[in-house]
Amino acid sequence: MSASSPSAPHAQRPRAAHLGPERRRPLILDIALDLFLERGYKGTSMEAVAQAAGVTKPVVYACFDSKAELFGALLDREEQRMHSQFSTALASGTQSSDVRAMLTSGFTSMLHAVKETPRAYRIALLGEGDAEAIVEARVRHGRNLQIAATAEAAHAWLQGRIPTERLDSVAQFVAQTLIAFGEAGVRTMLAAPENWTPELLGATLAELAVGGYSSFLQL
Repeated sequence: MSASSPSAPHAQRPRAAHLGPERRRPLILDIALDLFLERGYKGTSMEAVAQAAGVTKPVVYACFDSKAELFGALLDREEQRMHSQFSTALASGTQSSDVRAMLTSGFTSMLHAVKETPRAYRIALLGEGDAEAIVEARVRHGRNLQIAATAEAAHAWLQGRIPTERLDSVAQFVAQTLIAFGEAGVRTMLAAPENWTPELLGATLAELAVGGYSSFLQL
């Protein structure tokens, strides 16, 4: 933020009306999301959240016991949104028997979700190199859920293509690499949305993935 801009449009908010913790939690999460995205995890304090919300720090602590708990609750909320979008993308891909078309459809659906709700994906990336160990573990947990869901789908895709005794290990490998491709796509879409459409980037990711798997899996 430049020196010419006052540090905080957040501080100019009017004093919040009296609400109980249950009703205030969603409001605190919305305000914290803006602050975490602007300042990062380490740069955001509970006091800053309280000031931005127009309440005292004890009010924020009545909703969340610590900054890690606040960030974890924010990840829970955004992860549910992303998991729903991810499941839709995965389902859209499995409708095709052609692997290239299947991956293109899945990646494209996921990237449309990134374009529509970029803040959800940006907050998930804050756990990398910026957060405390407990928060980094929470971010990894969300990623592991996506890997597990992808491995389950890959298991079905790989039936009949490889020996049965290798099916589980190869499905896990495919899931890990597909998630890595997807994360690269998410970062690219967030960094330069003006340079890519979900369709173009989705097709590019699918082409790269199929090219990498072709000799190994004989797709």
